[in-house]
Order: sequence, then structure tokens, then C-alpha cells
Amino acid sequence: MRELLYTILELEEWHSSNSTCVFCFGLKKAVCQIRTRSKVTGEMIESDKVCESCKEKFENDELPKCSCGRLKTRYTCDCKEEGNEKELPKLPHQRESMSAFYERQINSLREELATVEEALEVEREEVAKFQEKSEE
Repeated sequence: MRELLYTILELEEWHSSNSTCVFCFGLKKAVCQIRTRSKVTGEMIESDKVCESCKEKFENDELPKCSCGRLKTRYTCDCKEEGNEKELPKLPHQRESMSAFYERQINSLREELATVEEALEVEREEVAKFQEKSEE
């Protein structure tokens, strides 16, 4: 299975007014977009528009995925499941697109935010324990 990078991007109001969720078969209005890129090549593989409930399912890793790692929006995936294609990294003279660059930044900042929030929660718990002991 190839390594994929998923990025959640909010849709602009003018863009989301006509967009529908690909997982709900067009029954719900899309509120965001999930872009799937190869971590090795930076190539965009898929761009799916999703509703709020499917966004939550994605964040909880509840949306179905193909054996290749792509999100399953249809009954079958467009990949070649039987053989994993070899991905070659970009050569130094090949440039990464600006959108891929920003998506990588967004993902790394989200990971950093999650780490800081976790550390903050631990710190708060320790302060609360210290306050309880000092009141005794």
C-alpha cells in the first residue's frame, strides 16, 4: 500500500453551494474537500467533496478505504489492486506544486497543534493536582 497524505480543506461558500457529498451519493451538501496525495511524488490522486457527517467519519477513520489506501467513494476503485505500482520520488529539478506545498504545511501544522493540545491537557491536569494538594 502506498503512503498517502490526506488534507481537509474547507470549501468556499460560492463553491460549496453546488457541491454535494460523494459518499452520500449527492444527497447532502458538501462543506469541505479531502485531497489525497502521494507522499512520495506529491501527485494528487483524488479530490473528494464531503458533508459534515462524512468529514467526522473521515476524522474518526470510519470511511471505507481500498487496499491501495484511497477512500472508496464508488463501489470499485480505479487502482490496480493486484499490483502495487512503484512510485518514484521527484527529481531535484522537478518542482512541487504550490498547492501540494501548502497542503503539506497544513498537515504538519495540524499535527503540531494536536501535539501541543495533548501537552497542554497534561499540564492542566498536573496544575489541578498541584492545586488540590496545596489546598489540603
